[in-house]
Amino acid sequence: MTGDRVDVTFHPFHERVARTNLGVLAGETHQCFGHFSGWAATDDGERVDLDGLVGWAEEARNRW
Repeated sequence: MTGDRVDVTFHPFHERVARTNLGVLAGETHQCFGHFSGWAATDDGERVDLDGLVGWAEEARNRW
């Protein structure tokens, strides 16, 4: 993720996948857990080091 106030790379160590398909109802979710490296800037312009921060990213698709 990059922008004026952020430059972060995500390094996943685990992916969780869940799928449901019931014809009319369906869903698929990918959740990746990992470590971040990089920095983000506060409203005051101070850079905060994010190296080693644990977090997740996910993508979900649902049909109702």
